[in-house]
Amino acid sequence: MRMPVIGFDRRTKLLLAVGCVLLVAGVGYRFQPRIQAIWSPNEEIVIKEKQLKKYRKIAKSGKLLAERIKANEKVLKKLQAGLLSGTTPALAAVDIQNILNDIAVKSGIEIRKVRVLKPEEMDDAEYIGIPVQFTLSSTVRQLKGILYGIDNASRYLSVKKITIKVPRAGRSKPQAKIQADVTVAGMMKRG
Repeated sequence: MRMPVIGFDRRTKLLLAVGCVLLVAGVGYRFQPRIQAIWSPNEEIVIKEKQLKKYRKIAKSGKLLAERIKANEKVLKKLQAGLLSGTTPALAAVDIQNILNDIAVKSGIEIRKVRVLKPEEMDDAEYIGIPVQFTLSSTVRQLKGILYGIDNASRYLSVKKITIKVPRAGRSKPQAKIQADVTVAGMMKRG
């Protein structure tokens, strides 16, 4: 038995050829990544190596950031040791008074009057400024010793304001007593 021969005219042959080309192009487009992987595995390896380098760099920077955070936390703890102790502003003011009394005793001066001023809100909401005003009578040298002691205290204290009065009778004497009103402030962490 003989197979029948199908005859196509020229237009049909052209349409079949274009259809076959489109079919091959579509299949090629669909499976292009797999075909490309078969023909060029080296490019894929290079891409994967670049990704791996990038991920390693990110992991390394994460370790560096973790180390920086630990170092900053240690510094923060060390700095917070200089804050006033006490859970309330009144207790923190007592801490300042004790420090000032110790400094005055070392300098041989008696503090006449101490006033705790209103706590100051800091820009940073975590901390509160605690000002204390005290009055003393001393020589210039003793006052210098007091200011030096405040500057080098175990807590972070700063002199906010100082007013010095010199009595008329003692202006010519080198060891004359002066009266000073000094406002000292420290910081405490908000409870």
